[in-house]
Amino acid sequence: MFGYYYNQSLRKLIVGFGTLFSDIYVSHENETGPNTSLRVPITYSSQEKFIQRLLNPSSITEGTRIENQLPRISFIMNSIASDPSRRRTRMSSRLELTQGSGGICQNTGSQIANEIPVNVSFNLFAYTRHIDDMMQIIEQIMPFFVPDHVISMRLTDGGQKMNIPIVMVSNNLTDRYEGDLNSRRIHICSFNFLAKSYIYGAVTPATTIDASPNNAINFDED
Repeated sequence: MFGYYYNQSLRKLIVGFGTLFSDIYVSHENETGPNTSLRVPITYSSQEKFIQRLLNPSSITEGTRIENQLPRISFIMNSIASDPSRRRTRMSSRLELTQGSGGICQNTGSQIANEIPVNVSFNLFAYTRHIDDMMQIIEQIMPFFVPDHVISMRLTDGGQKMNIPIVMVSNNLTDRYEGDLNSRRIHICSFNFLAKSYIYGAVTPATTIDASPNNAINFDED
């Protein structure tokens, strides 16, 4: 109806959000040697799907069963809603000029349709077997969102960087322990975040008018 375009704005936001939590570690004390430091892997997955992967070991062969090791982190984007409080006029747009050699802007570039402000909700889940691991993960996350954490990203190719505040809305700590004594015990901490981001319209080529004195039109009468 309106023609195909894809700026990957949401995809870039998802990658940027996940990168915030890609460098979290837990430390295990070792009485006979140096402490062991483990980097917590992160993946894009819902909570129920990830728990099923943890409780049901995968099978490479009939005689080999492999369990996913804890701790781990997963996250998922669960809702997108427009934000009228940050909306500008519908008719406005922005021109991004192409930079040439020496950082000089040329008279060609891209016309970017007005951005649509959106509130994107994310859920982040941390899974651990030991409660001390969970406490370490929580302390590495919560202090950075008081009241928000701002990331700077280019949501369109060639566009300017936008500051995107990410707010921690809520968190919840649960303990999943079902079945017999041989069942795995999993501590789960869920965080809800809200990212105040943007979705852009179509990006089209555009040019500017050079009104410099050298290119001025002579209106002098003969």
